[in-house]
Amino acid sequence: MSNIRHPMSRRAGLAFAVLGEVRLWRDGVEVPLGPPRGRALLAALLLREGAPVDRDHILGGLWGDSFHVDGANLVQVYVSKLRRLLEPDRAPRAAASLLPRVGNAYRLAVEADQWDLGCFQRARTEARELRSAGRLAEAARALGDAFALWPGPALTGVEGPLLDVERVRLAELRLAATEEHLELALETGAEDDVIPALLTLTREHPYRERLWALLMVALYRGSRQADALAAYRRAARALKDDLGLSPGPELRRVEEAILAGVPSATLAARPRAGSVRPPQHRSGGAPGRPRLTLVHGTGGGATPSRGAAVPPYRARRLGDRH
Repeated sequence: MSNIRHPMSRRAGLAFAVLGEVRLWRDGVEVPLGPPRGRALLAALLLREGAPVDRDHILGGLWGDSFHVDGANLVQVYVSKLRRLLEPDRAPRAAASLLPRVGNAYRLAVEADQWDLGCFQRARTEARELRSAGRLAEAARALGDAFALWPGPALTGVEGPLLDVERVRLAELRLAATEEHLELALETGAEDDVIPALLTLTREHPYRERLWALLMVALYRGSRQADALAAYRRAARALKDDLGLSPGPELRRVEEAILAGVPSATLAARPRAGSVRPPQHRSGGAPGRPRLTLVHGTGGGATPSRGAAVPPYRARRLGDRH
């Protein structure tokens, strides 16, 4: 295990982690959670973000078809163990305040800043607000630093049908945030830094058109027009050969803009979804020339990917500490 201290362990009171191993700390001291099933229960409750979780939902989500005939008793045993870990000083028959029963459901009362996913989402929101305000270096730093909360694949070491679904959702969340971080790096002029990361990401997620578009722009801005067009051909081939699809509007417009000889490829600091603006040829000098503009998002749903989300790229940023 790494000797690097987890950011959540620096917080006072209770703190939780699901972005990696499922962990619990009290005032900076890690609390052993015991067998995997107990950790899985904690993760399932955390991921509902304060909403009650029905007993049958817990049973089916963690045990699947393998649970014991006395399922209600089984869930209660694990809930009781978790309550003792959360509130060790609670009197034996006193009502649980952190993990109360609500009808046939259980609710874990945790604030957003008490667990890593809540902190990550808050940092991502902050980065988007900074980006909208034009504070690109600060936005890149806020989002880049947030990845320290994500030391490995989410929900490591816990199993169950419910958590298998959540694992996929969280991997998609991490990859989407990585795309945003790469966009911010391009907006601060770090195209040479992002190219190696984008080459790796496009190999591991060959149907993720947003990554291909970012790679093409990075290559083009680095005076590598032929490589940018070759990347488009690789993306088109993967989509056609594996899925029977053609490239979407964003990729096509990036290719058209490159073929048209757009003199500069820059990213627009806009957080809303959109597409690449097609080139608009104007008369006059350089100030009127069009720019290749990529905007956050593809406008579509999640695309199939090969493999899990890779560790995020940490871009070189203006004002960074190293």
